[in-house]
Amino acid sequence: MKKRIWKLHSWIGLFCALALTVIGLTGSVLVFHQEISDALAPETTLNQNYNPDAQRLPVTQLTQTVESKFPNFWIRGWLFNHQSPHRDKAYVMERGGDEWHILYVDPYTGETAERPYGYNETLYGWFINLHYTFFADHVGMAIAGIFALGFLFLAITGIYLHRPFFKTLFKLRWGASARIFCSDLHKAIGIATIPMNLIFGITGAYWNISHVLHELIEHAHEEEHAIAVEYPGRADQLESLATIADNSIPGYSLNYIYFPTEEDPTFYLYGQHPGAGVLNSPYGSSVWVKAESGEVTHSSDLSQAGFWAQVLDSFEPLHFGSFAGLGSQIVWCLAGLSPAALSLTGTIMFFKRGRRKKKKRSLEETRPERAKALVS
Repeated sequence: MKKRIWKLHSWIGLFCALALTVIGLTGSVLVFHQEISDALAPETTLNQNYNPDAQRLPVTQLTQTVESKFPNFWIRGWLFNHQSPHRDKAYVMERGGDEWHILYVDPYTGETAERPYGYNETLYGWFINLHYTFFADHVGMAIAGIFALGFLFLAITGIYLHRPFFKTLFKLRWGASARIFCSDLHKAIGIATIPMNLIFGITGAYWNISHVLHELIEHAHEEEHAIAVEYPGRADQLESLATIADNSIPGYSLNYIYFPTEEDPTFYLYGQHPGAGVLNSPYGSSVWVKAESGEVTHSSDLSQAGFWAQVLDSFEPLHFGSFAGLGSQIVWCLAGLSPAALSLTGTIMFFKRGRRKKKKRSLEETRPERAKALVS
């Protein structure tokens, strides 16, 4: 049984090696994507002369500023950065098009970036697309989900194959052959990063596969996607959304607005309930508001939700390591490098083992010939 699992572990690891290396390395970058973006383009992502005591401009004024400055675009979503040196993000779409763009907006002055950026023009967008979809949209997302399942299988079988890991976890035989050293290093890295690898595998596989299944079910009977058109009366309720949400969930912190369209004239609000913990995402509690009347059609307070909803909401901080500040980010960034290290050491072990078996087989095949030569 153990031999069969070992073979499966080796072959699946070899098959997934390159993809998991890409996913792991891009994941490590994404852990610090905000810090990297701030360093590369602070004039775009940061509020200049940020003052924590300053008052934000009304959201209606901000949206009007954006759409008057860029009349060829309309707003699909708005991400708030409350009491933060980082700018808000307006997610905009070109009129008559279906490609999302990101526009950075200073919520205290209304100043914006010079233009909306295509999703792949931003560091975050480029790396997130490579990380989750390999730039292949839904097909790539399905493929990445399969590789995430493979990674989860490798983590679980690694636990089984190296159960007495505590005896040799930090034992590296430096003077041994490359195969033995790689074997020691492979076990040490694999066992040390098992908690993170299980989290990466479970959350990544769930997100990708559930998204693909949702798309298949949602659009099974649709021949083509209609291009979204903005809802003309949305400004009437925009300024009162925070109050409406707070009345529905007292103490509610509104973090994201998904804007209504003609096809679906509803504001979708996502934020946090009061007393949210470190393992709660910023978007776990939601309120849906009719754009024409301000009527609340749905309200979901995560603090009142069931166990599974709480688990699903924790996936975001757990996947990206944002739950404990810089310390968890560093650990998660290093853990993201483990697939590359495990792929390299595993590949070396696989081919070294193959050469060793081939050499042994060759010796066994030539032994009878050598014996005959000695007799004669």
